[in-house]
Amino acid sequence: MTIHLSSIKFKNVKAMTFKLGVLAVFVVLTAPVHAQTNPATLGESGNLSHFRTSATLRPPAVEEVNAKIGYAGGNMNSSEGHNFDGSVTFPVSRQFGFQADALYSRIANQDFYGGAGHLFWRNPDIGLVGLAGGYLGRSGVDTFQVGAEGEYYLGSFTFGLFAGVGSISYANAAPFIDTNPTRFVGQISADYYVLDELRLGVSYTTAFHNNLVKGEAEYQTPIRGLALTAEVTAGDHGYDDWLLGVRYYFGSNKSLRDRHRRDDPRSLMPQILQGLGVYGAEFNRKGKAYLAAHLGAGSLEGGGSYGVVLERVIGREENPLYPPMPPVPID
Repeated sequence: MTIHLSSIKFKNVKAMTFKLGVLAVFVVLTAPVHAQTNPATLGESGNLSHFRTSATLRPPAVEEVNAKIGYAGGNMNSSEGHNFDGSVTFPVSRQFGFQADALYSRIANQDFYGGAGHLFWRNPDIGLVGLAGGYLGRSGVDTFQVGAEGEYYLGSFTFGLFAGVGSISYANAAPFIDTNPTRFVGQISADYYVLDELRLGVSYTTAFHNNLVKGEAEYQTPIRGLALTAEVTAGDHGYDDWLLGVRYYFGSNKSLRDRHRRDDPRSLMPQILQGLGVYGAEFNRKGKAYLAAHLGAGSLEGGGSYGVVLERVIGREENPLYPPMPPVPID
């Protein structure tokens, strides 16, 4: 009997290759299972929704449907202000979420109503990128802002950005200011979580060629979902405000930092409201200067920049550079 050594070697190699292939398939199939059952890959809750073993299992943009409501009151540019706001946030897909904002404000005997929407991509370990837009109005004045927004998470810091366009429309024209401006609106912000339950923030906003700087603090109390808020703002034309408030978060029990990064983004409505307020402060200052130079032309009534009313302005009779103005109040 003749034995061919080459045939034996080929059969051995073939058998070894088959065994290695089976082993490789077994490793590939069991590796995800091992990774998923590895305690090191589980979140604090220990359930499968917190796995981060791959891109498809990274944390979702919005962990669950959630909501928040709040009240903030105080001084808004020499006017008493009361602001009631709320938001609801829900997942659109694993990587995308949507948030709806609403606001009602009572300032200087004026009622403001508005709403906004956010469509965003987010990885809670990295940041957020999205589009946002909103509208706010009261009798005689309408305003909106729309643009792109983003957040970047770096340890205990959150850096924010908004860039877009805004518009304000007054029902009646005035000779001393553009009553239908459409201009750039931008905001940069930085939040620092001193503790997981305590946020300190600062932001700079440019809106309608005016500037605002704001400082904020928010503390989530030991009472589940209940937080206390405070803010101070200063801007061009003597604009300022201070507000104290309370906020309640609906949803799972989370730290304040996790609520902001895994549930709801920042509401757009305060930015729109204060953009209108600082432009109103410019309206107020320029209106007073105009009326001082045109005695008998009219008067400015109301509190601060939110409630100012132009009672009467005489146009061409007083100054031929301006068109005639009807004696109709600017509400």
